Amino acid sequence: MTLTSVEEPEFEEASPRSPGLGWRIGIIAPGVILAIVACGTIIVAFGQSTWAISNMGDPGLSPESRSRLEALRDEVDAIGTAPEAVGWMNDALDPNADGTSVLAYLRAAQKALEVADDPKLAGAVKELQEIIQTMRPTRIRKTATPLPVPTLEWPSPPPVPTLEWPE
Repeated sequence: MTLTSVEEPEFEEASPRSPGLGWRIGIIAPGVILAIVACGTIIVAFGQSTWAISNMGDPGLSPESRSRLEALRDEVDAIGTAPEAVGWMNDALDPNADGTSVLAYLRAAQKALEVADDPKLAGAVKELQEIIQTMRPTRIRKTATPLPVPTLEWPSPPPVPTLEWPE
């Protein structure tokens, strides 16, 4: 570049920031805020779901059900045709077993009693089913309004035309 005059070139005031920095901050700040909100939502959802899962788990055997199961186990053991069911009931009576495991053991015992196909065990199968029914988890929250049930209404078919043939 050649100077045609003796005047010194004038430079514009230089700013310490680049011209696009405000625009970048305007994009990055909402992005960071959105990321924080998303992470917080995920953490809260995870916390609530694990709380609900732990509270919706099978409650285990009540003392009454435990005594009924012990009597049933002794009765089935005395009959002697379903030793596998007796083993499953012993596992269910373990005091360190959690409710979900106890329910699985009881269902396995019920299956073993059904497979044994002994008419003497028909009452034991019913008794075990009643014990299993007492272990069903209950809902934590009940809704104030009943849940809507979809209903299907089929339209009536059109009348069938009749044809008359000339004679």
